[in-house]
Amino acid sequence: MAEKLQKNSRKAFQDKLLPKLSLFTFNHARTAALVWLCLAVFGVLSYTTFLKREGFPSVDIPFSMASGVYFVNDPAKVDTQIAKPVSDIVLKDKRVSTVQTRASGTFYSVVIQYKEGTNANQAGIDLQKQIEAANVLPKGATLAFVSPKFGFTERGDDAVISLYSVGKSVPTKDMVTEGKNLAAYIQSQAIPGVKSVSLIDPFVAGVNPVTGQQAFTQTTFDRYGLRQDNQNSFYNSVAVGVLQQKGSDVIEFDTQLRNAVNVYNQNQEGKTSYRAAVSASYAPQIKDQIGELQRALLEGLLAVLVVGSIVIAIRASLITVLSMLTVLAITIGILYVIGYTLNTITLFSLILCLALVVDDTIIMIEAIDAQRRRLLDPKEVIHSATGKISRAMVAATFTAVLSFTPLIFVSGILGSFIRAIPITVIASLLVSLTVALVFIPMFARYLLLGKKQMGPKNVHEPAARVEARIAGFIARPMVWARDSSKKLVSVGIVAVLIGLSFIIAAGFLFQKVTFNIFPPSKDSNGVMVQLDFPPSSSIEDAMAAANASDKIAAKTLGGNFVQASYYSTGKAQSATLFVEIIPYNHRDIRSPQIVDQLKKAYQGFDAATVTVRQQDVGPPVSPFTVRVETTNREAALRLAKDIEKFLLKQELVRPSGEKAKVVTAGISDPNVYSRADGKPFMEVNASFDGNDTTTLVTLAKSAVQKEFTPERLASYGLSKDALVFDFGQESENQDSFKTLAYAFPVVLLAIFILLAVQFRSLAQPLLIFMAIPFSLFGITLGLYLTKNAFSFFAMLGFFALIGLSLKNTILLTDYANQQRRLGMRAVDAAVEALGERFRPLVATSLTAVVSLTPLALMSPFWEGLAVVLICGLLSSTLLVILVFPYYYLGAEFLRARVSRKMGLLWLALTVLFSAVAFLRGGSPVFFALIPIFVAIILWQISKRRRKKA
Repeated sequence: MAEKLQKNSRKAFQDKLLPKLSLFTFNHARTAALVWLCLAVFGVLSYTTFLKREGFPSVDIPFSMASGVYFVNDPAKVDTQIAKPVSDIVLKDKRVSTVQTRASGTFYSVVIQYKEGTNANQAGIDLQKQIEAANVLPKGATLAFVSPKFGFTERGDDAVISLYSVGKSVPTKDMVTEGKNLAAYIQSQAIPGVKSVSLIDPFVAGVNPVTGQQAFTQTTFDRYGLRQDNQNSFYNSVAVGVLQQKGSDVIEFDTQLRNAVNVYNQNQEGKTSYRAAVSASYAPQIKDQIGELQRALLEGLLAVLVVGSIVIAIRASLITVLSMLTVLAITIGILYVIGYTLNTITLFSLILCLALVVDDTIIMIEAIDAQRRRLLDPKEVIHSATGKISRAMVAATFTAVLSFTPLIFVSGILGSFIRAIPITVIASLLVSLTVALVFIPMFARYLLLGKKQMGPKNVHEPAARVEARIAGFIARPMVWARDSSKKLVSVGIVAVLIGLSFIIAAGFLFQKVTFNIFPPSKDSNGVMVQLDFPPSSSIEDAMAAANASDKIAAKTLGGNFVQASYYSTGKAQSATLFVEIIPYNHRDIRSPQIVDQLKKAYQGFDAATVTVRQQDVGPPVSPFTVRVETTNREAALRLAKDIEKFLLKQELVRPSGEKAKVVTAGISDPNVYSRADGKPFMEVNASFDGNDTTTLVTLAKSAVQKEFTPERLASYGLSKDALVFDFGQESENQDSFKTLAYAFPVVLLAIFILLAVQFRSLAQPLLIFMAIPFSLFGITLGLYLTKNAFSFFAMLGFFALIGLSLKNTILLTDYANQQRRLGMRAVDAAVEALGERFRPLVATSLTAVVSLTPLALMSPFWEGLAVVLICGLLSSTLLVILVFPYYYLGAEFLRARVSRKMGLLWLALTVLFSAVAFLRGGSPVFFALIPIFVAIILWQISKRRRKKA
């Protein structure tokens, strides 16, 4: 019987294209080796030489900023004579989305956000011309437009040099003069990659309309701190910003810049008290990330080698390692060809790829290894192995590709930043499939398919026997029940209940997991100290308060301090100190603990309101902001104060039942006049005692809306739409995250169509989808136990997990279908599939888990992503092995007894009810039960019809 099945199997696969492709490269091994060598060398050269290093990818930000001075010392005049007319002109432009203005006694600023797809630089030039042509600016007022970019300063510098004076106090004006000299010196060095160097001038110039004379006023300040000789010291400073040329290498740029600064300092010794230091650069961060990638790669390859040697064979694991290196090298070469750089985003993508590219390689290697134990002809081994698993590999790979596709279409700034992630991952997945089908047969010819490694007499693998026994033990209930319908139904019901119990448990756990799109990581190499000064503060008052604050920070941080700077963010209203602390792998205390220490140290500090938080790679945390839009400033001020008092007393209750509260709340400076889209407003800002910002801002918004009803607003003399909520970047993040949530059903539909075509069935794709709910228990339990939020990075892990988990059910279903086509009964086919596919399922899952574990334990930034992948994969693999074969039997039972028409009706109703539940915020438990409820209803209807007939 076995020989007959094997003969039929060979005949069934002999005409397939992919086996012929693999056999072609096997027969032309030298040509394939030459192609492989060229691609691998190109990939290595791309990584070491061709690809430029960047901090962040170059992204066009749809914003313009305009600012100027008007020396009237009257914020109301600056608002009505400049801010209002400028807003009116800007809002007429169809490219403009929103505009906000702020006017103080002599200074004003305008922030313009454009609609997506607008060239912000050109739009800013056009708007400045329109404003100048309208002649709305009063005499003596200045106006300057800039198009900001992401960087260390507000204008988007890629590096910052802090100039300070040691030993004696130097007036700020003198430091400005020397700062300009320093900028000119750095510019003259012709450093590769330097686009421009300029001082961030703390003074602005304008014409006094009363005297007609030119006047100067200081609007910003800076301070620089560093640790030397075991002491932390702060100095008054000025900042010199450096812009990097697009496409230049940040590491080379940084090295040359530091060399130039060192030469400058050598020239100053013994002559002046001036010193300079590179206080901000992306190079250290990129070096750390490259080191982390290389470490993760090395650990992942060692995991593949060890797990593969235990589960499969040593030679097979060597081929797997070689194949993974090939996939990464070719992927990196593709990044170079399409014009990408090695930056924070692409490095993140490559680390994510490590867990994904192992699947195709191990599946192919295991199939070849399994066939070499049975056959003596190497060509027949390649042909048979590829034929058995090529359909499943193609389906699994394109399923994973589809799961990442929605990330390409995420809109906004977030979408622009993350677009490299899906492109890199999709490229690596397609490359891994190609390597598995094209190059692994060539590797196997030289390393695995020698005459002494072929046939049952020459292959001795104790692990294979152990794995066969485990698979046999798991399949024993099916074997026991295969000749009895009642027994099959009983074991099937038990399996279904086990699966459902895990899914229901995931639903309960999900309610306890916090939700935050960009939560703070468990550790960081930087903290921020934000100072909000009293409304009546002058720039001199702010500088004095910052000096006192710096002394507290220096004393508290102690030996954990490296350097710090305000990067010229210091103003009369606020200032933010950016502190670099020693790397987390060189200290015993985590950054959240350092933040807590600083918070305690600032208790009783009354020169400013202090907010301390850690620096993270994600976008900055936006404050909870409520705007009161009205022309009645007195009413707006009274309402703002009442909202402030309400928030400080408010207790927020999370969906999990845990409570949070507002720790700080304050109203905007009454001496600053603000407008949003031309409408004057006052605002209230608040911060919370929790890090789950997304959840807390939503709860706070609901609380304010419930308390300050339209009727209550009327008591202030305000309209019902006077309250406007503005969460800044958090609002855009939520919109982008919603895009992913809405795209998820579309992804499932696309995968369903793909699998329906591949398997020529409407029921089996739904069966294959069971791997996704099987993973939910592990995901929710892992996030809950490790205290990680469900976040953007967790969502990325989930999208990656879709492909990894569906691969398991695809492998089992595909092999069982093969056996069914050869004449086996459903039970025998399920038993055979479990025995044959147990090994690759365990090998791929264990390899991914082991390779990701060091990343989860040692890297706080990647922890949430790694936890989702590890725990979700463990949960899904366990349930797929234990209960999925019984789901397969149930599906085969239904396919034999349910018409296609009834099946389509069940599918349509399930999709309809699921969509309704999704829009109404249904729980995961309800989603899991919908297909069962629909099936029961249809079964009852069918039963009644049969009785009537």
